[in-house]
Parts: sequence; structure tokens; C-alpha cells
Amino acid sequence: FLTSMYCLFSGKIHEQSVIFARYMPEIVLAPSNYAKHERMLRQVFNDPIIFVFNQIQSYNKKRISALGINYIVPDSVIHLPELFIILSKTAKKDHVVIAKPLTPTAQTVLLYYLYNNKNDLSYKQLQESLGMPYPTVCRTIEILKTSKLCRVVGSRDKTIQFDVDKIELFNRALPLMKSPVKRVIYSETVPNLSYKTGMTALSEYTMINPDVFEHVAISYGEYKQLKDYSIEDNHLPIHIEVWDYDPSMFAQKDVVDVISLYLSLKDNQDERIHYELNQIIQHLW
Repeated sequence: FLTSMYCLFSGKIHEQSVIFARYMPEIVLAPSNYAKHERMLRQVFNDPIIFVFNQIQSYNKKRISALGINYIVPDSVIHLPELFIILSKTAKKDHVVIAKPLTPTAQTVLLYYLYNNKNDLSYKQLQESLGMPYPTVCRTIEILKTSKLCRVVGSRDKTIQFDVDKIELFNRALPLMKSPVKRVIYSETVPNLSYKTGMTALSEYTMINPDVFEHVAISYGEYKQLKDYSIEDNHLPIHIEVWDYDPSMFAQKDVVDVISLYLSLKDNQDERIHYELNQIIQHLW
């Protein structure tokens, strides 16, 4: 599992043996995952573990540092608290704007682009394709623009453009994206217009085994039509996720889309699930 994600090198710093773990995938993990991997590698090698990243996002730098993780970003940062070495390049400080989480509509537009081959998306095209009122489209694009995920071109016939490839855009947006799951309810039967999600969907995309329960997703509109369900009895066989946006928009037949599935499961603590999620995301683009 670990060697599928890291290239491992041995070395010495001031006569102290160390292990360099170069992170290879393009998908950014949560800092807690690196901390967990550090403990696993430490059990094998019994030497300080130093992660080597090609780059590190500013929003992750403080979180990784706060966990006491040793890491290096070549030509940028050497952060080795265990060896009492912390060096970094100084840069001119800009005014920092803390980005807010994306709204469900903003996340929907972003997903539409990530699954679409066109870059110049007109406001009208988004209105027609996503069934959004024009004022909602305008507000949504402003959120994406403020979050520095896109830029607006034109004045009368406005279009939005994205200037980075999709994997980089996904990594930039990931800290702002939320799980689509609004709530979870339980039932004896599978509701109409539902789509496989959770471990049920992950078992469709990968070789991982499904859960003992069946997990499905429905829109909030479908949820309002339901009559027989429980909000407490999680031993019922059908676990129903009520989503912020309609899962049918990006579903593949009867299975929810990969990115939404990733967002709904990314906080799961099971390493096998994280591995499989990273695999399917990396093969998207």
C-alpha cells in the first residue's frame, strides 16, 4: 500500500539515519493521512521519516506543520522539527483572503466543467445545461471567481475560463468542496430515482468489497416524496444519503459520479478506502 504511493530513499543528516518518502500521486491527501503513514513507516524503519513533496498548498502547510511532520519541498521549504531544522524561503506577503466553502450550486458548476471537455462555458450554456435560473448562475460564477478557481471573459456574452489543468484545479478546489451528503436516513426498500453511493458505489468502481448495507443517494426533492423511512434505525438494510444537489446530473447509469463519491468518503479513516479513492480519481483525467 505505501510503496504504491511513495518512493522511499535512505540517507543521513548530521549522521542521523533518515528515510525520505517522496509522495508520488497528484491527488492531495488530508494531513492526518500523512501523519498516519508516518507512523506506519516508522514502525518498519525505526528512523525519522521525511516526506518529500513536489509542492505543498498554503492551506495544507500550517496543518502539516502543526502535526509535527517532517517534510521537504525542494527549493522552497525544509521543515524537520525532529532534527531541529526549519528553513524556508521568504516571500513578499500579500493580503490573504480566506476562501469560503463552495455552495452546492458552485460545486455543481465546477463538477460540470471537470466532466466536460469545453473550457469557454457561457452563462447561457450553464443555465440551460444545469437548469439554473440566470441570476443563480451569475452569483455562482462570482463565488468561483472570488475563490480564484476561474476567470470571467467578456462583458455582454460572458464566459468562464479555467487556466490550469483539471487535476490541479481539483486540488485547488478540494479544500473548498464539501461532501454532497446533507443527511442520512434508513429504509427497508430502495427509493425510486436513487443511485448507488458509498461503499456500494466504490465496489462498482474498484475491487473493494461492498458494505453489508446498501448505500444509495437521492436528491432533496426525492427525499420530500418519501414516506416510509427512519432517521435513527441504522440497522435497516438501505442507507439513503440525501444530497445537496441532484446525484443524477453526473451519475454513470445507476452509480454516482467519482468526484462526488470521493467527497462523500474522503473523511473515512479506512486506509483501503483512501487508496481506492485516490486510484479512481487519478484515472479520471
